[in-house]
Amino acid sequence: MFFERFKQDNTRQQSRPTVKKVSELIDKTSHEQKKYLSLMLVPSYSTGKTRSLRIPRGVFHGMLIGMLVFSAVVTGFYLRSNHFMRMAQELYQERDEIAETLAETQHMAEVVQSDLINSMIQVYERYSEVQQNTQSRLENQAREHQTVLDGLWDQVDEFEQLIRELEEDQQAVLEGLSSRADKIPPIASLLNQLEESREYLLAQFERENVSEQPDMVGIGLLSAGTGFLSYTDKVAASEAELQLRITTLAQELTLQRKLLDDLNTHSQRIRTYLYNYPTLWPVTGRISSDFGWRRRPLGGGSEHHNGVDIPARTGTPIRAAGGGTVTFSGWQNGYGQTVIIDHGGGITTAYTHNSRNNVEVGHRVTRGQIIAYVGSTGRTTGAHLHYEVRINNAAVDPIPFMVEH
Repeated sequence: MFFERFKQDNTRQQSRPTVKKVSELIDKTSHEQKKYLSLMLVPSYSTGKTRSLRIPRGVFHGMLIGMLVFSAVVTGFYLRSNHFMRMAQELYQERDEIAETLAETQHMAEVVQSDLINSMIQVYERYSEVQQNTQSRLENQAREHQTVLDGLWDQVDEFEQLIRELEEDQQAVLEGLSSRADKIPPIASLLNQLEESREYLLAQFERENVSEQPDMVGIGLLSAGTGFLSYTDKVAASEAELQLRITTLAQELTLQRKLLDDLNTHSQRIRTYLYNYPTLWPVTGRISSDFGWRRRPLGGGSEHHNGVDIPARTGTPIRAAGGGTVTFSGWQNGYGQTVIIDHGGGITTAYTHNSRNNVEVGHRVTRGQIIAYVGSTGRTTGAHLHYEVRINNAAVDPIPFMVEH
């Protein structure tokens, strides 16, 4: 028994693979060996063979650098996507506010139209009651019915007055926009488009309603700026005349809703220029240096002056010439403390030599908001504001834009 166990142990030891040391597998004196990195693969079971894997050093380093570059690219895309998501949220918020305002206006118009329809139904119901009653009560019912008609006439007059006020409000909006057209050129083109659209709606309304109601004598169609022709004798007015007037009023209300929707649609485009177009003087004062070529204030020779200089005391507030987004706020060589605002449409304004800035990059500013304070930082001979207007990054003369204080 002992001899058989000894023989089995001896046989197991002879069949076990010989494991060499790492130092014996690597030729330390070989030049080729230094170009590779060796990985030893040792099996977990005793009967397996030990293997070595050689990886060129250049491939290993390339894989390491590739992993780092890939991580940097993924991080960059992640940060960029967050930026676009924030911008999208702001746009969605502005869209919701506009939609809410439009919904309120449409709801008001629907309420007015509903009241008119309810009033007309009341007239028909009263008239049916008169016909169904006996002759003995006809006179009393006629007097009551006349009272109702008088009340309806008053309601119709009230609704007509509301429509007139709605027209006046729209006219006031148009006049307000027209007053800015000479100061903000893009508004003039948009106003022409709005006027053409309103004329088309009015012409379409007249064609449809004149063809449907050729006998509307004495009432007249309400077009922009004219109004309804009032009846002088309401006591003698018949129910047919009242019905005709209510029908006309309902049609006019439909027209006013279309005109109001059209005005809102065009106003959204115009309002962008009203809020953002840079027409304000950023600082009150006189212009000491115009746009164009001039002698260098520091040193000899001449240079092109890309803006205008407005002297002011240090600490004087500088206001945004129009609404927009701050794209730069900090130090620029020669300009010192600088603020740059993007107003949309390729138009930007720059405010330089500031003593300190009051806004940061990404801030949304409104027309007239204080964005910085006058100073003398950068290359300058004294406290003043250097103001520039750029269109598609090309400097233009700011004076044609500076039309409002």
